[in-house]
Amino acid sequence: GLNTGCGSRWTSRLWPEKHWLELIKMLQNEGYFPLLLGGEAEHDRNKRLAEQTNATYLGAFPLAQFISLVDKTDLVVTAVTMALHIAIGLKKNIVLLNNIFNPNEFELYGRGVIVQPDKECKCFFKGQCTNDYFCMEYLPAMKVFEKIKEQINK
Repeated sequence: GLNTGCGSRWTSRLWPEKHWLELIKMLQNEGYFPLLLGGEAEHDRNKRLAEQTNATYLGAFPLAQFISLVDKTDLVVTAVTMALHIAIGLKKNIVLLNNIFNPNEFELYGRGVIVQPDKECKCFFKGQCTNDYFCMEYLPAMKVFEKIKEQINK
């Protein structure tokens, strides 16, 4: 499950769409089945990603149905979002994309890994990026892909 957004309040955590495209293609080339996840804020992005890659996107759903959809996944890739908390509650494997929060504050209960950009984030706990560069640009898809494979193969 690829949770592609982070809502409109915390855009500093948003992983660029071009990286999602690259990750989806890597996953498909290895025989994985990417399922795009998100709410209304991610709907247009997920539609574009699905059109460009043929990844599965079933739409944005009310909370109960979203939880059920997340429950159908083996692993969830997400930023710090409601999907993270749902995945933890459902005991899913997780690849957490993190930039603005202290990674020591997370407990993934042995079922996940935190991946951070290669270039330091300097806008800690801020909703919008205040750097002279956007650190999430410096979190390569290959780095996320490798962590996904590690988690699936555990």
